[in-house]
Amino acid sequence: MKRIVGTGRVREDAARYVSGVARLETSPMRLARRLKRGDIAIIDQMDLDQKTAEALAAARPGAILNAATSISGRFPAGGAKVILEAGIPLIDSLGPDVLGVRDGDRVRIEDAEVFHGQDKIAEGTRQTLPDVADAMTTASKGASVHLASFAASVLDSIDRDGPLLLEGTGLPTLTTDLKGHQVVVLSTGYGHAEQLKRIRPYLRDRRPLIIAVGEGADAAMKDAYAPAVIVGNVEAVSEAALTSGAEVVLHEPGTGDGGANRLSALNVHHQVSELELSSDDLAVLLAHRAGASLIVTIGVPSGLSDFLDEGRAESAGTFLARLVAGGKLADAETVARLYRHRYSPWTLAALILAALFALGNALALTPGGAAWLRDVWPVVASWFGATA
Repeated sequence: MKRIVGTGRVREDAARYVSGVARLETSPMRLARRLKRGDIAIIDQMDLDQKTAEALAAARPGAILNAATSISGRFPAGGAKVILEAGIPLIDSLGPDVLGVRDGDRVRIEDAEVFHGQDKIAEGTRQTLPDVADAMTTASKGASVHLASFAASVLDSIDRDGPLLLEGTGLPTLTTDLKGHQVVVLSTGYGHAEQLKRIRPYLRDRRPLIIAVGEGADAAMKDAYAPAVIVGNVEAVSEAALTSGAEVVLHEPGTGDGGANRLSALNVHHQVSELELSSDDLAVLLAHRAGASLIVTIGVPSGLSDFLDEGRAESAGTFLARLVAGGKLADAETVARLYRHRYSPWTLAALILAALFALGNALALTPGGAAWLRDVWPVVASWFGATA
């Protein structure tokens, strides 16, 4: 029962009959960090967003079981599409019974039914790409209602976080000098790996400072270079990234002291922020307040569909953070379209010398060219104070 990876399709027998070790967490993002290939991920999230779905799919689970509905029809949530295009079976609407499975139990999936041993635990709906496409089309028609709710959340955020957004009240003060520098805010949101790949020429030529959000630090270490600042939850960030010399702003409100204990054990100096906003937004606001000349975002929501795909409270904060940063903010897709590779002076000089060398060789092979070179060489040598 082998899965065809990367085609957005799975073999029929593999899709219908899957078994593996069940893994559960209250937070799907925390679950994604400890999933192993072939595990059966059990979640309880209505309207699965793209960022969470991509994190789950990256672990290559054997299947994903959702107690709730991955696309309810309220708005066009894109998570189900991401899961299915990765070739991973998605069983929806299984109800609370599936949450009774213990972490580490071995479960079996037959079509849309879930078994533990010989006992049938739950039955749901097996999602397919055509079904999800239809649901997203229907949901798009009702998006205006969700947009009105999003607008209300924006007003609530302004009322709650006005001083923070407008004056920077409560923001940590970075010791890293960002004034006048171009900065990349690298988060692990939907499509971040592809975005990072597309702006590689810009990163190579301009060498902007990187503010990594959480596990974005490891993405930077792998596909770019060490970040200058790390913001957010650090429990899943590698030791190599945390000890790379980056300034660390620990931001994990309400999740306990796990991150602080880990940083202390590694002897990594850090400061803590308890602000009630997303780490993506905190990173953008830090770059803005520190005087960055340009802020390029990777894996951070940038369009209306992205905002509607996120939770309303979180997306409202992201929308406002982008407004505050204003004209200095650009998403990676825009930079990839507009940026043109620039050759360094040394590269240009090397190309010119190579061309001259090739021309000289060509002239030397002809009688007239050889005679001309013998006449010209003393003059050229005299320019550099040499004798022919």
